[in-house]
Amino acid sequence: MMRLSTYRACIAVTILMMYACGKTRTDNKPNVIIIVADDLGYGGLSCYGDKNVRTPHVDKLAANGLKFTDFHSNAPVCTPTRAALLTGHYQQRSGMEGVIYVRGETRSLGLDTAELTLAEIMQQNGYATGLMGKWHLGYKNEFNPVYHGFDEFHGYLSGNIDYHSHYDNAGIYDWWHNTDSVYEEGYSTDLITDHAENFIEHHAAEPFFLMVMHEAPHVPLQGRKDPPYRFPGKSFSYQGSTENVSATYKEMVEVMDEGVGRIMAALKAYDLEEKTLVLFISDNGAEPIGNNGMLNGAKGSLLEGGHRVPAIAYWKGRISPGESSETLLTMDVLPTVLSLCNAGTPSSVVFDGIDFSSILFDGKGASTRRTVFWRYNKQKAARNGKWKLWIDQADTTLFNLESDLGEIKDVSDDYPDIKRQLGDALIEWERSVGQPEAMKTL
Repeated sequence: MMRLSTYRACIAVTILMMYACGKTRTDNKPNVIIIVADDLGYGGLSCYGDKNVRTPHVDKLAANGLKFTDFHSNAPVCTPTRAALLTGHYQQRSGMEGVIYVRGETRSLGLDTAELTLAEIMQQNGYATGLMGKWHLGYKNEFNPVYHGFDEFHGYLSGNIDYHSHYDNAGIYDWWHNTDSVYEEGYSTDLITDHAENFIEHHAAEPFFLMVMHEAPHVPLQGRKDPPYRFPGKSFSYQGSTENVSATYKEMVEVMDEGVGRIMAALKAYDLEEKTLVLFISDNGAEPIGNNGMLNGAKGSLLEGGHRVPAIAYWKGRISPGESSETLLTMDVLPTVLSLCNAGTPSSVVFDGIDFSSILFDGKGASTRRTVFWRYNKQKAARNGKWKLWIDQADTTLFNLESDLGEIKDVSDDYPDIKRQLGDALIEWERSVGQPEAMKTL
């Protein structure tokens, strides 16, 4: 593969020729880059309080952009959150409530191409579109990202792969360029960044929409110099073979952060920082090996640790440094991006997500006060303002997140009306999106 220095020299000439021929960027069509970490917890970055890892590049985005303190993934696991991100709807509307696994019945499932995605809308509005990294919305060819609005895809289809051999958890090779399986040597985090850089440089003279979907710091735990360990016909563990879990995890987060720095350097090299919105988010909370800060719960749980995640918006010259405590979800990204890019959609399309673009520019904007919902693996939750109702198989609990962010004290007896109102709203929401048995994935 052509590396950055050689590629930059070649593409710079091409860009100059484009400008010479009169091809110019439309001012009301900024670039958009969405960088998604995998299983990065709320407390897993230096700028969110982790004293173990060094994440200077993401920290710089937070220091010079808008840092969110109440941003949530639509689910506490991968597949459904990605479905919500791409469709702007609760994932239940597309049947993607649970994970598409590499083994079993769900391996044949995927996001239906009848679903309108953010990439398709951007493509229809004149954007070059690319996805580099993790897909996890269908293994079959018919579900490939190129059939969901992406002009270019480099990465893998499953939930996680060996960072070096690129075999998934079922021992199946999983590295692709569009619909072709390809061999590409390298550490997956670096390869994802390589392809992101190349995409930026190749499309520097036109509006582009780029999703950088990192594997890190999802297991298997592997650093740059660790050996590959997943191969067909060989038994292997899910988490990896490292003997120093904390050091390897730290390296994985920091290598991802290096990649963010390289992407920002590419934007600067082509004078694109003031023309580009960069969003950094995580797809769900961390596993116990990660850092969910002061929150209770972890990946897979509908307690805050499973779905409250780091999120940062950066746009040089447009977004002022600050913090926002507005309650936002992954599904809100789609209508926000469309608003910022003046991207038209059919008038009949109404999204579950909301446009929070006004918040980006003054830190407040219009109030987003609303009731939002989660459902996963026999758990349910409803949130309105400081109140959160959490239901699992054992109990129904009401938390006041304003005074109890760690979700320790049940205040149901003190506020029975709030508990009932949120419970009724949850029932109505379930009627709207469908019951669990109607889902393709659980």
